[in-house]
Amino acid sequence: MQRLSELNPGLLEDIRQDTDLMEEVDTAINGRRPYSALESAGLETAELRRAFDAFTESGAVSDEMDNAATAEAIILRVGRPSFLIRNDTYEIPSDQRVWADRLRPTRGQLETAINSVGRVELEGHETFPWVVTAWLVAPDMIVTNRHVAQEFASPAGREFVFRPGIDGQPIRVSIDFREEFRVAAEAAVAIERVLYIAPQGAGQPDIAVLKLRSPVGRTPVPMATGSVPAGDFVAVVGYPARDDRRNDPAAARDIFRDIYEKKRLAPGKLLKVGPADAIVLRHDCSTLGGNSGSVVLDVGTGMAIGLHFGGRFESSNYAVRVEVIRRILAGLSRTSATRSGVTESQTSASDYADRPGYQPDFLGDSDDCFIPLPSLVGRRARDLQRQTAGPHRGSTELKYMHFSIAMSKSRRMPYFTAANIDGESLQRPRRRKDVWQFDPRIPQTAQLGNSLYAGNNLDRGHQVRRLDPVWGETEEALLAQQDTFHYTNSCPQHARLNQGKTQWAGLEDYILDNTDERNLKVSVFTGPVLNDSGVSYRGTLIPEEYWKVVASVRDDGTLSATGYLLSQGQFLGDIEFAFGPYRTFQVPLRRIEELTGLSFGTLFEADPIGHTEGFDSAIEIDSFDRIVL
Repeated sequence: MQRLSELNPGLLEDIRQDTDLMEEVDTAINGRRPYSALESAGLETAELRRAFDAFTESGAVSDEMDNAATAEAIILRVGRPSFLIRNDTYEIPSDQRVWADRLRPTRGQLETAINSVGRVELEGHETFPWVVTAWLVAPDMIVTNRHVAQEFASPAGREFVFRPGIDGQPIRVSIDFREEFRVAAEAAVAIERVLYIAPQGAGQPDIAVLKLRSPVGRTPVPMATGSVPAGDFVAVVGYPARDDRRNDPAAARDIFRDIYEKKRLAPGKLLKVGPADAIVLRHDCSTLGGNSGSVVLDVGTGMAIGLHFGGRFESSNYAVRVEVIRRILAGLSRTSATRSGVTESQTSASDYADRPGYQPDFLGDSDDCFIPLPSLVGRRARDLQRQTAGPHRGSTELKYMHFSIAMSKSRRMPYFTAANIDGESLQRPRRRKDVWQFDPRIPQTAQLGNSLYAGNNLDRGHQVRRLDPVWGETEEALLAQQDTFHYTNSCPQHARLNQGKTQWAGLEDYILDNTDERNLKVSVFTGPVLNDSGVSYRGTLIPEEYWKVVASVRDDGTLSATGYLLSQGQFLGDIEFAFGPYRTFQVPLRRIEELTGLSFGTLFEADPIGHTEGFDSAIEIDSFDRIVL
């Protein structure tokens, strides 16, 4: 095995030129401090002294292997140490005065960064319970390395999906911001999806960007504008793992004291940045395999200047420059952090304060035309998701422009949506690029995001159709259209169901077209049947059936309410590939109430088939002239 001086003579030479560090090395070599290398090697202090004197004079350690290896280990342990982190701060032994002094002025800034570095954990992977390091660049976004992300994710079209694990389910990925030595506390957050993995090939950075399921209460690591540090020193924060195959195990044991896979801070120096268009910088901090994905910090400011991705122990350590990281994150921001053609937008809870929502008196002023929102009782009522932010905190009704939604906490889908459609002022704006967004009034963890829909035949099925609430003045109509692209308004529907022009989608067109042509006012309620049936996929139970209730006023002024049911269960057996048949039925409203647990109050009295003998089950709608109005 090659000695470290043969792998990287420049590193030891750099330490030799550092007067302060050499004084501490001298003290260690003289045996006045109990360094483990002295104890384990069983060498006399005099032998080490001769090796050190030769190094001090010429820069070369004695050729005798035992003396040379031990002397180098001590030099590196003092010159390029790796400090354990506990309770979000680093611990420096009392005999490491030099590095304690160098790190002290920016300790607070360094601790801010330490707090936002975590270990990537895997559940279901065939080999690894964890992989490497990652760090926050936004409250819900982390960066790590491409070669790391490829262990658990793979491309699927223009997106990325989690690879199947040993149990056949997608690998579950999270980040734990603790994993500290002799600290039992955890701070794990699930990773919802992979936003970006850099392509393979020359000139491509080793970087990946991941989205957390929810924002965390930790400050993202601030990033410097450039990769040249303000002072002389840098530090790497990450999780070094035992790596005897590629590294000198004796030296590694001495520096890391046989404590691996726990969070550490390792100080050192920047070696080379390269030209302005370079994507890589080099540093000499003590790192091992698990350090991939670590943040490289400017000790003078506590700001990130790079993303460590590899190297050989104390030989050549490489990191992606911060300029490259910034450029990639800016590009993701411009495309709203997806590669699917489905972009995402962000809003604040206060932005929804003036949304009117569904109006129960929309169809007319009479008591007969007053249609309140459906209600739930018992366990289903307790399962309603309440707003946790914004001016209507505690309410179970999410109001949007011309429609409202009530969400299930347990299923992360709507129990129902309720929309008003005004045929007299309908507008049909051209559909632009979809801009999906989480509703900030409830936790992101209470909503099914884009990761469910990547690489399969599932659509984000609008419950309130894009065009249904799009009426009124132009600004009002456009806002209504935008509001339909909330994840709260989507359910997983097979593409064949959602895009079919002859049944479910055709029924929606039929309702809207007739409303438009006849200048009708219509109220439409829609939702999934949230029972125990369905297919479990990526941790979500996919509903087999969907329902719709349409209420309008007849020409004679009386109310009409018709109910419809559609099943996708027959082709959910293979979400990834298969298509299959589906059918739409007109059913009594009582049947929808039985399936969903919803109560539509007295609306069933306006159901034309609700009290008609022979219509107790359903009417298959194979053509729209079969609808009983």
